Amino acid sequence: VTKNSSLIGTTWEKSKVKKDEKVDLIKFIRNNKETSKPPRTKIREGDILLLHGNVDTLIAMQEKYGLEIYARSRMDDKKISSNDIKLIEVLIPPRSRLAGHTLQNFGFFRRFKCVVLAVQRRGKIIRDRVAEIHLENGDTLLLQADKGDLPRLLKSSDLIVTNELTELYVRKDKVIIALFLFLAVVTLTVFNIIPILAAALIGAVGMVVSRCLTIEEAYEAIDWKIIFMLGGILPLGLAMEQSGTALWLVNTIMAPFTDCGPLVVLALLYLITAILTELMSNNAAAVIIAPIGLSIAASMDVDPRPFLVAITFAASTSFATPIGYQTNTMIHAPGGYRFMDYTRVGGPLNLIFWALAVCLIPILWPF
Repeated sequence: VTKNSSLIGTTWEKSKVKKDEKVDLIKFIRNNKETSKPPRTKIREGDILLLHGNVDTLIAMQEKYGLEIYARSRMDDKKISSNDIKLIEVLIPPRSRLAGHTLQNFGFFRRFKCVVLAVQRRGKIIRDRVAEIHLENGDTLLLQADKGDLPRLLKSSDLIVTNELTELYVRKDKVIIALFLFLAVVTLTVFNIIPILAAALIGAVGMVVSRCLTIEEAYEAIDWKIIFMLGGILPLGLAMEQSGTALWLVNTIMAPFTDCGPLVVLALLYLITAILTELMSNNAAAVIIAPIGLSIAASMDVDPRPFLVAITFAASTSFATPIGYQTNTMIHAPGGYRFMDYTRVGGPLNLIFWALAVCLIPILWPF
């Protein structure tokens, strides 16, 4: 702020800049110290205002308001993300306190010490007056933050860090090798030459051995939360399957209902299979229940196909837990979901599928 500035004696909150220009105040520095209440502090000569806005607008403001662009060092686009300054993408999740508020009203910079560079909403990117936009669930924010301030973002339940944007280092001499390994994994899997697990493992090892990836990069890519969750819960499903507990439970539950008619039995077979498939693999659930369905159909002298179709469909409806199916597990950590989020959304979906199956299967595959 120069001595001839028209802003001297006014606060940022009441200044013409805030009302007329598409810029946001990020920091207010006086005597090398950041002020605690920048919008309400009266501006003096020599104050430094850190602003976010269009470059042309900032240049035009120099003459209009008696300002001088001040920078200790020049920064180009390639250096905007360095070892100490990071570009971060964050998502506003459901139940976030940010929803319905502006960045300014929420005190975003005061809480997180991050600068919001842009907002993406339903495919549209907003760069002007971002501090005055009323945020919504699902908005993606592009932030610039000091490395030391990242823990605040990671701990906050109001934001989900989806990506840290760093400069991309392309190992051009390894592109052909990486492409070959990728195609090899896809080919081995598509043509059922080897299981997908073995193919993926071969591809991962090949990437490290060929130095397309370093061991450190490969290690950092592992999501340990998922590893520990699977390591703790999947053995439960295996234990139920191999010990015969699952089979005993099914027989115990089904025994009183075998005289209630095939429709009731079909509904129970579907329900039991849907529950088991949330705790073990789809194949295992179907393999355990299918023989029981065949046995009951024979004892009731009805066509077994409706029972088998119900079991097959039920084994594929793994919606209510993060371990029910591979894709559920894949999005569990990156999406910031909790276990009960799956149950809250997937549970009702399972019930809808159950009702539809009980109504439609006997029509399409009569007993």
